[in-house]
Amino acid sequence: MKIINCFNIFLLALIFLTIPAALSQEPTPEMLKAKEFFSNAGIPGDKWKEGETMQPHVAPAAHHSASLLYYPNTEELQEDEVRVIFMGSTYYPTQSQSGMSILVQLGNGENFVFDLGIGSLRNYNSMRIPFNTIDHVFFTHLHMDHMSDLPYFMMFRPIQSGWTPLNIYGPSGSEPRYGITHMVEHMMEMTAWHQDSFHAWPIGEGYNPKVHEFDFMDEGGTAYEANGVKIIHWPTSHTKDGATSYRLDWKGRSICYTGDNRPNSLTIKYCGGVDMLISEVQTATVSLTSQALGMPPAIAAYTVDTSHTPAYGLGYICEKTQPKVCVATHYSYEDVFNTETVAEVRHHFKGAFAFGAPDLVTFNLHGKGKVWWREGVAADSAQIPLPVFKTETITFPAPRHQVYDVINDTVEANEIPMEKWYPKGHKPERVKEWPLMEDVTIPNPFKRSEK
Repeated sequence: MKIINCFNIFLLALIFLTIPAALSQEPTPEMLKAKEFFSNAGIPGDKWKEGETMQPHVAPAAHHSASLLYYPNTEELQEDEVRVIFMGSTYYPTQSQSGMSILVQLGNGENFVFDLGIGSLRNYNSMRIPFNTIDHVFFTHLHMDHMSDLPYFMMFRPIQSGWTPLNIYGPSGSEPRYGITHMVEHMMEMTAWHQDSFHAWPIGEGYNPKVHEFDFMDEGGTAYEANGVKIIHWPTSHTKDGATSYRLDWKGRSICYTGDNRPNSLTIKYCGGVDMLISEVQTATVSLTSQALGMPPAIAAYTVDTSHTPAYGLGYICEKTQPKVCVATHYSYEDVFNTETVAEVRHHFKGAFAFGAPDLVTFNLHGKGKVWWREGVAADSAQIPLPVFKTETITFPAPRHQVYDVINDTVEANEIPMEKWYPKGHKPERVKEWPLMEDVTIPNPFKRSEK
């Protein structure tokens, strides 16, 4: 109420100050002075420092539809803007957090996914990301909390018109069987029944992934480079050989994502001065965490001390690299620990800090070196987003077979005739076969711009 009253007084003051000038058509010196004062009031410029951590890089963008919330498909990215959405943010799923997955959207329309942990795909649907707009998925390592949604994505992306091969990137291992090529090959074997059943629909090359395995020890090697985008990688220490970290660069924007690891000197080497440094974090309160989670403290300490980054370590890394925003993820987002985690990071790092958690938190890199983050908004229930086609026509690839080609006659004969269960006058004409066993091209009914 006091704020409202003060604002009303401010408006009245402006009105009274304006009346003399309006009557005389000549602004008085007092009026000019007052207008100059009110025009600049509250704007720090070079006059004072505002806040402790958010200057000079943190600021919202005028073209965002809401400054504190991100609503899917309400904002078109600017030509040089980057949007980063945390579709998953933890190591075990809860109502508000899924396994790790980060979507990076560029202003040129390209999408890049880093990790696909358990449950994260529900957020891609809720945030209106059609599966057929994702062609590149990068994995930091092969723990299930980072990649267990890949089989579902691989199998259902073609059903959402993802008819081209999915590009999958990831590290080798100390032996071939520990590398991503081996994992994907056996995943495709595991899903053989699913694939053959769905080959009665247009699949095209959707079940023929292109795996780009790189040497996990190739420090600073290039994992991807095209259309002005460059993604490099380097080895990191996390439970076993074959874990990696990434840096993405595009149009002067830069993002580092470390994956899971111990505080690592190579992160400092390759992530200096990036816009976003995204790292896992663990609160350095092992005994309290163990009491809360029912885990023996020795097990918790062993897990963190061999494989993860305590918040003090993240603060040290960010102090050395000085990103525009230091982002902590792979984190169980709990109020009782959040302030302690911030305090531990702050022991070293005084710059802008944010949680890449819970799910759907959205960051924008925009303007001249600015960064802003908001809560993403999604409905509890959402339909599958329409596929995006940028062409005037759509060519449906021919199925490999009909449904009943892979169901034997005895099993088919057990189906109850439709006449017995449809009400009279309601039985439709049955669609039992795909009409043509060749490619079919039609005008694009879904033509729209991609947000």
